[in-house]
Amino acid sequence: MFKINYPRGVIALSSIEMWERFSFYTMQSLLVLYASAKISAGGLGWSDASALRLVGYYGALVYVSPIIGGLIADRIIGRKLAVFFGAIIMMCGHATLVVHGETALYIGLALLITGCGLLKPAISAMVGEFFTAKESSRKDASFAIFYMSINIGGFLGPMIGGIVQQQFSFEYAFVLAAFGLFIGVINFLITRNHSLRHVGNVIDKTKQIKEPWTKNEKTKATVYILLCISNIFWNVIYVLPYGLLTLYAEKNIDRHIGSFEIPSTWFFGMYGLLIIIYSPIVATLYQKYRQRTGKDMTLSFKLSMGYLLVALGSFVLLPLVKAIGANSHYIGSAWYIIGFYSLFSFSELLTLPVMLAAATTFAPKNFSATMVSLNMAISWAIGAWLGGEFGAMTEQTNPATLFWWVIGLSIVFAIGHLLTNKKIEQTLLLD
Repeated sequence: MFKINYPRGVIALSSIEMWERFSFYTMQSLLVLYASAKISAGGLGWSDASALRLVGYYGALVYVSPIIGGLIADRIIGRKLAVFFGAIIMMCGHATLVVHGETALYIGLALLITGCGLLKPAISAMVGEFFTAKESSRKDASFAIFYMSINIGGFLGPMIGGIVQQQFSFEYAFVLAAFGLFIGVINFLITRNHSLRHVGNVIDKTKQIKEPWTKNEKTKATVYILLCISNIFWNVIYVLPYGLLTLYAEKNIDRHIGSFEIPSTWFFGMYGLLIIIYSPIVATLYQKYRQRTGKDMTLSFKLSMGYLLVALGSFVLLPLVKAIGANSHYIGSAWYIIGFYSLFSFSELLTLPVMLAAATTFAPKNFSATMVSLNMAISWAIGAWLGGEFGAMTEQTNPATLFWWVIGLSIVFAIGHLLTNKKIEQTLLLD
């Protein structure tokens, strides 16, 4: 393993993000199950298609909200306060979900959307503040570690939340989510005047007004927006783990080990565990590549490999999808979903943290949180909405046909990223 020196502030932000994601993924892993479960089982009694669309709409709004949140963080209150207030609002959102019913659901989700809009772009941008534009390798490696912390929360939330829901109720699981954010808030208060003292502060407004974007900054911002558009399709697939594949795990997978029935959310939790395992491998891979070649692995190459892994993972999942398409009551092996997650989790590490890191590199001065929010609004939000529609479409369309389209389009996008590699690298060199 190569020694990489990470700023203490990156570790602090990673810890805060871990608890926020613990809460977020506890709720997100249960949302489709809560909406689709019978009222007698503590759910809302919605159809599967309606529950999947809810997941898509919620994801879309969560990732659109950072447009406003990023601007507030960058231009008004500073990223540090945006993280704090965002966490408080999200904690209230989870607490609201404890009350059963559609009204509480909508209020709770609205609070979560608002809080996430403030917190998410600000905390990601604060990680980027520790590095100069020329420290690409250290920045990518630090974002990989930051992303690993996200998935520690993504692993623990569904694992603990799933067993709490199965043994007690959905309401107790939502209480758990609120408690996770409470710990995150305490963590923030401890570190804000220490390792985070020099990042996330309000920028002098007069200085902001006097520094319009240069031509090169406009070019870099435009190229990044185009990259976000090209990344939409990847994010359609990103919705599957907490949407369609969670329902498959609930209804179409044999989850028994002896007399114990594994909660369906544990598969989503396992997906987070795989990213934890892969994260240091990816960080070391970047360092090895640089040592051997004298240069960093290019952004386009990473994104291309990410799409190829989507294609391969979808191919592994195809036999299960075909069987469910032929018989909606089919019960199959968990290894199909595990195989897909094993490949898609590696794809995620080559895509999401890389795009977050790129946002801080392509961003005009003092607009990094805004660029992060644009990535979320374009790639994640549109992808989430379409991902919900994709899941709902499997109710009327043979899912095997849809997954063949996923395989084909993933290959097309992979080739496209390779063909634009030189242009992207030239843009990155602009000052």
